Amino acid sequence: MRRLITLLLLTATSILAAPKVYFSPKGGCTQALVSEINKAKREIRVQAYSFTSVPIFTALVEAYKRGVDVSVILDRVSTRNVV
Repeated sequence: MRRLITLLLLTATSILAAPKVYFSPKGGCTQALVSEINKAKREIRVQAYSFTSVPIFTALVEAYKRGVDVSVILDRVSTRNVV
């Protein structure tokens, strides 16, 4: 069963733009998130029940390495299977 993921991407340059909707898997959601993470200059805040995406994890680590303040909040039970 496919999950519908609605993703609202707000960046400094697109705050007035229309929301974008992506489907997952194979609907461009991961690439859209990675693209926005790569644009971050100051901070990234993530809150999720679970987290298993290697490309998103890698992008978050790279953002942290370039000085972006990255915070991730996960459900306690789901952190057993974190990337």
